[in-house]
Amino acid sequence: MAIIKCPECGHQISDKAPTCPSCGVEIAGKVIRCPECGEIYFKEEDLCPHCHRPTRGQTIMNTPVQQEEETVAPPPIAPVMTEAKANVPATKVTPPAPPTPPKPKKKSKAAIIVSFVIALLIFGTCYYMYNQAQENRENEEFNIAMRSTEPLILQGYLDTFKDAPQEHRDSIEAHLKALKQADLDWTNALTSNSKALLMEYLNKYPSTIHRQLAMHKIDSIDWVQSNNINTPESYQSYMTDHPDGDHYDEAEELMKKLKAQDVTPEEKTLVSNVFHNFFVAINEKDETALQNTVAEEMTLLNKENATKGDIVDLMDKLYKEDVVKMIWRLPGNYDIKKREVGNDRYELNVSFSANQDVEYTDAAKNGSNKYKINATVNPDGKISVFKMIKIVE
Repeated sequence: MAIIKCPECGHQISDKAPTCPSCGVEIAGKVIRCPECGEIYFKEEDLCPHCHRPTRGQTIMNTPVQQEEETVAPPPIAPVMTEAKANVPATKVTPPAPPTPPKPKKKSKAAIIVSFVIALLIFGTCYYMYNQAQENRENEEFNIAMRSTEPLILQGYLDTFKDAPQEHRDSIEAHLKALKQADLDWTNALTSNSKALLMEYLNKYPSTIHRQLAMHKIDSIDWVQSNNINTPESYQSYMTDHPDGDHYDEAEELMKKLKAQDVTPEEKTLVSNVFHNFFVAINEKDETALQNTVAEEMTLLNKENATKGDIVDLMDKLYKEDVVKMIWRLPGNYDIKKREVGNDRYELNVSFSANQDVEYTDAAKNGSNKYKINATVNPDGKISVFKMIKIVE
């Protein structure tokens, strides 16, 4: 084993070393010594870098190399004695001078500088590409976070990119703060059960992901209010505000039923006329007119399935033998309830009072009575139920 200089970096190494511990190039079996000048260089080079002697035909250094090769002087040349001519002395031949050993080659710095520059360029390129990749990733994550409405994503960006540009971190922190405030506003609006606060939240956050739930909550609040009021107007208001509301069909049905229960001015006039004619007929003892005010079958006092003849019998009972005159007066205090009994057919249940003045043959018996009357007028405008109770004062 011999100590040589690395052809790459000039470091002192063993010729048996697999690689140079300084620069890492392969050594064992990869270098040769120039027989002309003694330079150690890589066998794949065509020429000796020092004396430019062709490499072909040289031997790879598989055997130990002497650290300093001894210079072997050629053997002295014996003088050649020629046969001298007569009377001429012999001439002595001087041997040639031994060759001058080659000067040791100075270490080449150019290769080291070039290698260093290349390594520096490679490192710089890799570092630039790494930084560029990191910057691109940071920009991509920043854009994703700014479009997100999830606080966890924004906080994840802040935790991951602690060295991000300050303007990016400021934007993310502001966005995160706004999201947290929006969540707080939503919680307050939802738990308040207040339509006003829910509407205020929707106006403040028109693009909120909670919009559908907020509208559903408002729909529910308006429906409860309309139901509590329970008027055609309240249901109409709900239907106007919520054309696609969860309770639209129900509101429409209830509104129709309530409107069906509303007594129209025409119906009030009908009731007034029917009972006016009924009692006028009694006052005048007009059987025909009296029968025209009642249905073919009716409930009369406590008798069901009564006929028109039964109403005439009632009138006759009112006119006792000593009754001279009878006058019925109606205050007009009708309490009318409307009930649907068919398709667009309604009966009117009526409660009212009636005052009776009676004159007898014995004037001392003259007096007045007051009655509470409950009756029903059928869809044909005829009295189908007639009950009355005398009020004792």
